Amino acid sequence: MRYRNEEDKCYGVAGMAIGLSIFDAEDLLSEVDIDADGTDCVRFAPDFYYTGSPRVPASKSWHHIYAHYQVSMGLAIANALCRKMVLDHGVLDRKRRDELLDAAVADGLNLCQLDRDEVEPMFDKSYSYLMRVFGNRDIQRVINDFAGELQQRRTLTRAEVAELLQELDL
Repeated sequence: MRYRNEEDKCYGVAGMAIGLSIFDAEDLLSEVDIDADGTDCVRFAPDFYYTGSPRVPASKSWHHIYAHYQVSMGLAIANALCRKMVLDHGVLDRKRRDELLDAAVADGLNLCQLDRDEVEPMFDKSYSYLMRVFGNRDIQRVINDFAGELQQRRTLTRAEVAELLQELDL
């Protein structure tokens, strides 16, 4: 994921932070740091990177990885939509949407052995929901405030992200 500038990065990170809140996955976040490169600006808790264990039944491991895959897919969508809808006041073009879907399909196959026809409905549901979220004027106000605060503070821990979102009434 490439960012045009620091402001673009702040809005992408803000979108992902709000996405974690929406997906009830705040516990997967460790911190955000806009001075980090690319996708490293969002650091996850060790549990996020769980890849399974021989002591855990395969089905339980798969469900855990599947749930985190769904969150990752949602965060990629949230990042792109937040930047386009809130920062640029536009809509994501079909080409960019298809690129996100193709990446989700590739990850779904790699991580969970999911076929395109299994990924596409999940993607469409998350995409549609997040379009409504980022189209909401109240949420846009929160995102603008969050992105501004992130740009000033540079790094926020999970607790600070939660506190800031609470202060901003999200």
